[in-house]
Amino acid sequence: MNILFDHQLFYNRYGGASKYLVMLMNSMPKDSWKTTALFPINEYAGSKGLMKTYKQHFRGQIRLTEAINNIYTNLYLRHGNYDVLHLTNFNTSCFKALGTKPMVTTFHDINLSTHLPQPEMVEKQRKTLRRANAIICISENTKRDMLNIFEIDDRKVHVIYHGVEMPNLSLLPKERFFDFPYILYVGVRLEYKNFHRLIKAFAIIREHYPELKLVCTSFPFTDKEQEEFNKLGISEQIIHISASEEQMIRLYRDALYFIYPSIYEGFGMPILEAWSCHCPVLLSNTSCFPEIAQEAGLYFNPEDIDNIAYTMQKALDDLELRENLRRLGDKRVKLFSWKKCADEHMRVYKTLV
Repeated sequence: MNILFDHQLFYNRYGGASKYLVMLMNSMPKDSWKTTALFPINEYAGSKGLMKTYKQHFRGQIRLTEAINNIYTNLYLRHGNYDVLHLTNFNTSCFKALGTKPMVTTFHDINLSTHLPQPEMVEKQRKTLRRANAIICISENTKRDMLNIFEIDDRKVHVIYHGVEMPNLSLLPKERFFDFPYILYVGVRLEYKNFHRLIKAFAIIREHYPELKLVCTSFPFTDKEQEEFNKLGISEQIIHISASEEQMIRLYRDALYFIYPSIYEGFGMPILEAWSCHCPVLLSNTSCFPEIAQEAGLYFNPEDIDNIAYTMQKALDDLELRENLRRLGDKRVKLFSWKKCADEHMRVYKTLV
């Protein structure tokens, strides 16, 4: 069995979708896959040693190398040796070169149809989903959302959950990452991520906990965000950090809890990451979250600022509640592994050849 992964998502430096692909490939037999990525920049792929990655040296470099790589991918699809193509994004220009060979694609979420509308990309999604011989959805919720938007034969749709890499916490420095108590927020802060309501809820509760901070990862705060922090009187209580993989593990480990206020997600990989570090999880009661976290999360209404604040304060005040969430997370995280994810993908690939 020889699975070909095209180049597209390996030109993203970070992101949940590219991390999923890297961890999938890393968990498959090494002689079972190859990729057409020539000049990838993906940090996850580089850290796992799956492919040589390149730095960006000049403006327009990524666009140029992607264009070159697109030509190479099409040539390989015509003449290369592979059994199944796993298309990593929605590049429909490769379909002619692919011919009648089987193709799999992964559908992650419906954001391009809803929260981040891009009609041109949605049309590419539609064509890709119709052409695919098998579609991987990352949750049952995502499958339902996709079938509600696109006319797809549900018999070719397979739900396969993400896995998680379990860190060896005993190898980490024992001292705390920060010397103050904090709640952890992970990821970008687009509108549907609901960060704007989270900070208003944090402003409500922080008066009762003068030393409490909200620690945020990903990109630095914008001027607009800083202005909002000032208006809410919390500019000194919100901390930004650009964290490495090891630092992320320590941040999860030492947090009072991780909070996930998104209105919508396809899966929610940070849930598993938090559990893997024995971190309690608070999250929205919408979208895929109840499916993935089940009883191992404390839920709130993401559109109700008062309810978010109430739930945050409840978890802060109740140590036994947090310890119970840790125990439940420790138990549930054992159900998710990248080996299991890879085995289920291989079963899907084998049905096509």
